[in-house]
Amino acid sequence: MSSIVKRLILVLLAFCTLASVALFTFAHQNLSRAHAAPSLQSASPSVSVYFGSDNDAFYALTADEGFLRWTYQYQQGGNTWSPTVVVNGVIYFEVANSSSTAIVSLRTDGSKRWIYQFPPQTVGRNALAVANGLVYFAVDSTVSNSALYALNAKGGSVAWTHSARANNSFGNPVVDNGMVYVAELPNSGSTNTPRLDALNASDGSVIWTQVLTSSPRTNLAAANGVIYFGGSDSSLYAIKETDGLVLWHSPVDGGPISTPGVGNGIIYYAAANDSVTAVNATDGSLVWDYLIGQAFAPTVSPAIYMTSNWTRVYIGSLNRNMYAFNASSGALVWKTKIGTPITTTASIKNGIVHVGLQNGTLRTLNTTNGVQRWFYHTNGSIYTSSPPALF
Repeated sequence: MSSIVKRLILVLLAFCTLASVALFTFAHQNLSRAHAAPSLQSASPSVSVYFGSDNDAFYALTADEGFLRWTYQYQQGGNTWSPTVVVNGVIYFEVANSSSTAIVSLRTDGSKRWIYQFPPQTVGRNALAVANGLVYFAVDSTVSNSALYALNAKGGSVAWTHSARANNSFGNPVVDNGMVYVAELPNSGSTNTPRLDALNASDGSVIWTQVLTSSPRTNLAAANGVIYFGGSDSSLYAIKETDGLVLWHSPVDGGPISTPGVGNGIIYYAAANDSVTAVNATDGSLVWDYLIGQAFAPTVSPAIYMTSNWTRVYIGSLNRNMYAFNASSGALVWKTKIGTPITTTASIKNGIVHVGLQNGTLRTLNTTNGVQRWFYHTNGSIYTSSPPALF
């Protein structure tokens, strides 16, 4: 056999071997990465979904098919992640473990912009707001008063801080119309009264402070010049943004237990009586109430999704079901059994519902009928504090 023929045979054998290895690697990656159901409605390829898992990784996946784009690791050691905020193509989140807490800013390719490490002996409230070129978040301290921080979004330096009264702690801030609103809550054993503070978002100066008759039990929601929250007296409150005066408060059976969602003049929330409730944003009067029952056990907030033809409210729960309601009437549109407790508020874009599950899986469903699409398993847990974000 000529030397030329021998060389050709060797080249062919080498090529076949490499092709087999590549094919096995590709197939293995696909099996471990995501299991995709047939696509019913494809999202834009440019959209990503971002979320954290307690396996110490923060993930970016393609929103339409669940393919891994990149992961980011802050530190090893049981990281927990706040809700992710994406503003102007920049990612922000709070991350904490047993040794440190930080605010992290990433580019959408996963590269780090900056990290702000919390001062020693402090912890965060596990949520942040981004607006006006600043990042806002609350910090609790064991050696000094709790404080509200504002960082420069560009580089992470401290722009201003605002201290709470002694024996008080701040809740999570909300930003609207150039103002920061934050609840100041008495610590356990304190005789202080709760209050709501309104600060200038640019410099942290106090615009007004209003004493509250009921401590906020939920995070604040801001819409159309009004602040909404569920109170410890089992009522839903509406507060004027301009002066802090109470517009109305509406008693709720068991009280609201989720951050209110606002859309089309209606407020939606999960209540402790195992129902999803909608009230008029103007006066708090009941629009509809859907009793799910004792197995509901909601841990998340309603998500509102609008199309040109309809508006729906989506919410999951520990009972392993995802629900979709007609936003106007409260009629159940569909209910899908997931098989694992749902632990995050839904994020929705381009006809796809994204939710995190207790077993560390990100699951997606079709908005119109609840048919499951793809899922991605992280080998960790996705907590209530880390709902997926879409951009």
